[in-house]
Amino acid sequence: MIEDLTLKGCIEFAIATEEFGAENYSRLARKFGDIQDISQLFSRLSEDERVHKKQFSELLSGTGGSTANDKSPEMNDYLKGMSHSLFFSPYQGPFKDIDTIKDRDDALQKALEYEKATLGFYRAVEDVQGSNELLTKIIEAEKSHIIVIMKALLVKGSKFRSLQDQWT
Repeated sequence: MIEDLTLKGCIEFAIATEEFGAENYSRLARKFGDIQDISQLFSRLSEDERVHKKQFSELLSGTGGSTANDKSPEMNDYLKGMSHSLFFSPYQGPFKDIDTIKDRDDALQKALEYEKATLGFYRAVEDVQGSNELLTKIIEAEKSHIIVIMKALLVKGSKFRSLQDQWT
């Protein structure tokens, strides 16, 4: 859970979240290396998360050191609540022990829930801190991740084309 509710703290939490996602998607790609379409999906998700981390790092450098937080206690509680998810915990979350993930559907379901948690948090950051073009692009990419993971859950053999070409 996030403790520093400033814009800087939110972006730092997002950077850590994207790094965590990238690492775990890479692990899942290796785990399911014998299922080409699933391994490829997780590899591309990992690549996208690395791009998001870089984008959040750029956003952090563009904050100009602004760390003020003049939001209402209710808005701060909302943001803190949205960051409180087992999906963000390396010790309790769904990816803490990849060996316990049974099959492709189990892995995809955990990835879907992770993407939903990150989308919810990023939307909360946008609600509390205000709109930003780069944050909006990341939110749109997270929505796309949810869609492709859901499709992979519903249709075996579905393909995922990386979203990175939209960020150049």
